[in-house]
Amino acid sequence: MTRTTLTQRLALLGAGGALAAGGALLPSTALAAPATPQVAAAQTIQEHPAHERPDHEAGTRTVVKTKITISQRTLSDGRVKVVTVKTITKITKDHHGKVVKKSVKTTTTVKIRPAPDDD
Repeated sequence: MTRTTLTQRLALLGAGGALAAGGALLPSTALAAPATPQVAAAQTIQEHPAHERPDHEAGTRTVVKTKITISQRTLSDGRVKVVTVKTITKITKDHHGKVVKKSVKTTTTVKIRPAPDDD
């Protein structure tokens, strides 16, 4: 059973808060959309050590970094384009601090929101 530490829980809560802030930013800027394109960004970087695996070499350690970037832009027809980029980097080091393995996974999500109603 995997146990999460208080630090991991707080980091996850912070990442969720950043996503919520980005989502709250979207409606407020969409209602007051200027004629020029607008870009807003929110970043969250969290770093935590993953579980150490005793079945592998003794003393190996894995660190996971997560970075989330949210940007939005008003298109010429009034719609809002929201781009979310999530990058997860896993680095495994031996007991001497030498990097044994490194993997990077990037996920990009693009959403087009309808133009706000100006009633």
